[in-house]
Amino acid sequence: MKSTMIAFIAAAMLGLAHTAMAQTMSERIATVDLNKIFNEYYKTPVASAKLKETVESFNKEQEEMVGNYKKAIDELNKLRDEQDKPEYSAEIREQKHKAVADKLSDTQKLQRDIEEYRTSHRKILDDQTQRMRQTILKEIQDVINKEARDAGYQLVLDKSGNTLNGISIVVFSQDSLEITDVIIKTLNKNQPKATETPKPADKKDDKKGDKK
Repeated sequence: MKSTMIAFIAAAMLGLAHTAMAQTMSERIATVDLNKIFNEYYKTPVASAKLKETVESFNKEQEEMVGNYKKAIDELNKLRDEQDKPEYSAEIREQKHKAVADKLSDTQKLQRDIEEYRTSHRKILDDQTQRMRQTILKEIQDVINKEARDAGYQLVLDKSGNTLNGISIVVFSQDSLEITDVIIKTLNKNQPKATETPKPADKKDDKKGDKK
């Protein structure tokens, strides 16, 4: 009887120890949704707006280059139509042929310039995008690290990442382990306040003032 009671007590203590260990481990693990944090961090739309300005500037300059190229093509076609007119002398035809060759060389150079512009500025935009993303992710990582240290977490998992099967790396986690909103709040605590547009003066007041 004693041995049975001892075994029961031992099993109960072991179960309690296992439960306590599981609770302790769960308290030291947290989850975040990095996609949500990245998108709701106030610096992300600011950086995106700057990237958009860069893209628009590039597109505008490229459109001007393409416009000049099309204009040069039209001029080339006109020269080609005129170069072999029967009323021209041999000397004039030779001059026209030379003008066509020169204009063709110009249009080919314009085409190369456009291609080089697209390639170089695509790289500039990619580099700028990468720098922006890495800077923001570094700031997010620093805040997560500090929160984890202060709260005593030993592990923080990103549940927005997917496995090769296309499902979340974190299949299940309790809401109490989620610290995404905490991180977003910390990141946005220094967000500048939007400047208010001054309201136009009341016309009635202006009229009253005029009467005075």
